[in-house]
Amino acid sequence: MKKYIHILAIPLLTLLLVASVMGLTSASSPKQAVETLNIGFIQTPGSTGDFGVRLAIDQINREGGVIGPDGTLYRLQVVYPNRPPFAPDGVPDAVNSLVSQGAIAIIGPVDNRLALPNIEVLSQTSVPVLTLATADVLTEQDTRDNILRMRAADRFYNEALATILIDERTITKIALIQTDVDSTEALLNFEGILVARGLTPTAKIQEIDSSNLTANVSQIMQNQPAAVVFWGPAADAGSLILKLREAGFSGAFVYRDAQEGVHSGAIPISLARGIIGATSWSYTTPTELGRAFLVDYVTSFNSIPTGVEAAAYDAVWVLRRQIEQTGADITELRVGLLQTPTIYAVQGRLEPSVYGGGDFSRAVTVYTIGELGGPQLVARFANNIRLGDDDLVAVDVRVVGLAGTLTYTPSPSPTPSITPSPSPTPNEVTLTVPQDVVNLRAGPGTEYEIVDQLRLGDTATVIGVNPGATWLVINHEGETVWVAAEIVEVFDPSNLLGQLPIVQPNTSPGVVPGQLVEGIDLTIEGIVLNPPQIAPGQPFTLQVTVRNLGTIAAGSFSVAMILQPGNTTITAGSTGLGAGQSAIVTLSGTVQSTGVYTTSLTVDATNSVLESNENNNIFPLTYTADRPIMSRIDFVQLPVGTAYDLAGGTADLIWTGAQIEGQNNARFGVIYAGSYEAIDYAAIDPNVVINYILPANMIGTGSMIGFITAEGRRGVMRVDTLAGNLLTISYRVYSN
Repeated sequence: MKKYIHILAIPLLTLLLVASVMGLTSASSPKQAVETLNIGFIQTPGSTGDFGVRLAIDQINREGGVIGPDGTLYRLQVVYPNRPPFAPDGVPDAVNSLVSQGAIAIIGPVDNRLALPNIEVLSQTSVPVLTLATADVLTEQDTRDNILRMRAADRFYNEALATILIDERTITKIALIQTDVDSTEALLNFEGILVARGLTPTAKIQEIDSSNLTANVSQIMQNQPAAVVFWGPAADAGSLILKLREAGFSGAFVYRDAQEGVHSGAIPISLARGIIGATSWSYTTPTELGRAFLVDYVTSFNSIPTGVEAAAYDAVWVLRRQIEQTGADITELRVGLLQTPTIYAVQGRLEPSVYGGGDFSRAVTVYTIGELGGPQLVARFANNIRLGDDDLVAVDVRVVGLAGTLTYTPSPSPTPSITPSPSPTPNEVTLTVPQDVVNLRAGPGTEYEIVDQLRLGDTATVIGVNPGATWLVINHEGETVWVAAEIVEVFDPSNLLGQLPIVQPNTSPGVVPGQLVEGIDLTIEGIVLNPPQIAPGQPFTLQVTVRNLGTIAAGSFSVAMILQPGNTTITAGSTGLGAGQSAIVTLSGTVQSTGVYTTSLTVDATNSVLESNENNNIFPLTYTADRPIMSRIDFVQLPVGTAYDLAGGTADLIWTGAQIEGQNNARFGVIYAGSYEAIDYAAIDPNVVINYILPANMIGTGSMIGFITAEGRRGVMRVDTLAGNLLTISYRVYSN
């Protein structure tokens, strides 16, 4: 007998968590105390690493917060320094600012430039510091074990790169070049690795800038190296590879931060192909947690996460686990963090109790830059041991990351590689194939089977996307298929990509057409939700693709969904389905309130068909029900004393430097309804949003402010930073 599965307002892949392993507690008592714990991020809002912190905190709070050992329920929030450091001498003040705000731990600095001159400051800080910097000496010179390194130390990147270059590619003539100061330790360490293998650099050039680059290239070429390993700014790497290629160099070019250099444009794609890089985590690493993190991150922030973001995300989840074990006591928190057992996170295995000395991760991914600029995985290492493919799947290990796909309202939708295609239709999104061949797949990922191919110059109309628009859906010879957005040219003259339906495929890829099972076997292959943003009171449709994987034709059956909120069942039927055939069943429904919901669809809901396999009939679905958003603005600094318009009509507020003053009957109110993304239209209650003046002492970094504009539109504002009279906010405004 089939049973429906439905979960209210819980991220879909949260079900992957093993609660008993994590030590999660059951639902809290209605009288449970709730406390807010501040996690300090030492650099500016929106800088590298910040989004990883925010995503983890948002997921943890959505999950219900953290329950300490005494039953206290904690919610987390990120706080920032009053004056974020832009130079090393600003770090001490930033640390003091975070401690004064009650931060129980600090995440950062994110790089060696800020961290190295401040080892003593970070070591002596009264709260644990989970740094994202990678210099070896950070933990070696920390006598108090207060600096916890969340990414692999520099020596592990060097060893991994040397393994690929020397041991696997048998390259022995290697030149070393550096155009900054901060990388000196890393270069010397790499040179030591060469010496340990009986090699000497063909050239070693250390400069404080790139002013002598032309002369340096001449010196390098005189020694005819087979590989050049470079440390320094990405712009210098781009200039160096250009000059080397112009001089006839055809060997391997190694630059650890190649991915970031290509992404920023400092290294042109035309020169980037084949560059070897290394990172703590790459978005192309096919682990289950990594993919879920990638989807969540892209959907939330409309950008691709780096290894720093992954480490920042892991750091918050490590803190969450320890708070659950020891509560908010800082001394116990620090000791407990150092004793953290082996856990599996986005970066891979974190083993601080094995490594010691404050090292949490020694994971390294070596990659090469592909023809179109993306990183292609070469090898993965942990503690200098090369990992096999079986390490990509977590089995019988602790799960620290919340493998949950949240349904966010993304920033303006990404449009990959926009290039005009011949004779476009203005009201369509089209794609053109810019290379010899691209693969069409059964789902949005390389783990899905290849069902066909397109050739150079082929075009197609895009009919849907996955969350984040990293994969595009087209109709190919009567079948719904997927193609990666980054390998085609997209033409979207009317900015319609963000309005296309979100298509959700079956979460069990790998069904091979033509390989049928005995009997009847019905399964849901995927759904198309239209519109992708469900609005209360407005009808929506679900186009459900059902396939019969069996050798016998199926008679009539139905597809049912438990619609949330309200536990309402909606159904639609089909008259039958032949062996190996697919059909679309359309369900229609309407919701009356807002929220994020996870539910399920079931094929053959009435159990009227005798199937050989009854275990693949349920398809999970997460969707958001909310009012349409008119506009969304991220990270804008309000000018002091100047009237500001939130909704494109009449001025709504003036920030005086000491308070928010409503203009033209606009009203404001602090909302205590969770994270920024979790607040929906209904949470902006007109009975709470009643203040015409909101003093600065009522708000702070991380505060959520509901507002009603001069035109009567509801919106929500997040305080990104409030430092002195400088107020930076993000906000969104709903349509009426």
